[in-house]
Amino acid sequence: MSEHEPGLKSIAREGGALAVGIASRERLLQSPPSANPDYLLPSAQSVVSFAVAIDRGVLRSSFRRETWLEHGDELKRVQQRLYAIGDRLIAALSELGFDAVAVNGNCTYRPQEGVSDPALMTEFVPDFSHRYGAVAAGLGRLGWSGNLLIPEYGATTILGTVLTSAELSPDSLMETNPCDRCKLCTSVCPVGMMNPRESVEVVVAGIPETIGKKQPDSRCWVSCGDYHGLGPDGKWSNWSPYRVETPLPEDKGGIETLLNKLRKADPQEHQDVNPFNDHRAVSFDPDWPFNSACGNCANVCWDRREDRVENRRLLVNSGQVVLRPDGTRQSASGEIVEIDTPYEVKVAVLRDEYERGAFEPGASPGAVGHTWLDAGVLEFLATQSGPAK
Repeated sequence: MSEHEPGLKSIAREGGALAVGIASRERLLQSPPSANPDYLLPSAQSVVSFAVAIDRGVLRSSFRRETWLEHGDELKRVQQRLYAIGDRLIAALSELGFDAVAVNGNCTYRPQEGVSDPALMTEFVPDFSHRYGAVAAGLGRLGWSGNLLIPEYGATTILGTVLTSAELSPDSLMETNPCDRCKLCTSVCPVGMMNPRESVEVVVAGIPETIGKKQPDSRCWVSCGDYHGLGPDGKWSNWSPYRVETPLPEDKGGIETLLNKLRKADPQEHQDVNPFNDHRAVSFDPDWPFNSACGNCANVCWDRREDRVENRRLLVNSGQVVLRPDGTRQSASGEIVEIDTPYEVKVAVLRDEYERGAFEPGASPGAVGHTWLDAGVLEFLATQSGPAK
């Protein structure tokens, strides 16, 4: 089968992949359980891992808070490219008589025992870990943040994976880890997900990887799920105008309870099709909004340290994001007030706009919000803002 490997790699590169590698089943079984391919493809013998870069100009614009939607649109384009590469690889492998299946992009997790409602999940074990597969395929190594780092690109890529029954020759593992332990990733997380001092070890493809000790995954969801954006010092935020009570619960049960309340209240969770039940469908739906609220730990992690320092500087000096009456999100240009909402979050808005009734019906025609949560909050604010009623 080795004679077909160059053709598979060419397919991935022609589709826009900056890197592509192959891992064997043996390596996958020398990794954490989420790298076991049997869950998706019991006949799997190999994995084809590939990465597509995120436009760095879009990232810098996002750090400066110049535009929010451009970042989401870029992530959507990248995800579509990854699915297209996966489709072409599956077609090529199927034509050769092998089983093959593509791993979903994100937000797709194995069922949790005793939990029937996906909005109440707290464990978030992926169908297959793209990161672990990429390490096993020699694409990169895990940085302090736990994200995959690829030389010359850092963590600014998104991964795709195809599992196949074909026995392919594995690529060499990456011996040197690109992470220089700058730990800037720990200083740009609104919820303090990663410890800047304590570490843990995870063995991937037989490689001991030292990464920062992390809080439970539910804590990350509070930020990346668009429910809390305010940085620890209260001076900056990610792209979310929403706030929860801080400090966040330190115990696993407490943070899981908080996340369950937030997700149950989020209108997106109640859509018939959403990222958690059909990630591919929303990736190709022109009307589905890709909401990129955070991802700071990966987005600031470029290959050169001076670029990482500049990314962090831009981010922490970008101010707080607020929700505007026209449904947009922008850095605040005045005094901020936080308003309670029926969605288990407070929303940050400009005091002047709130008190002069800019959110009232008709004051900002066409304001619907970019996300379902924005839309619900705007409808609520329309009944609350302005002089005392």
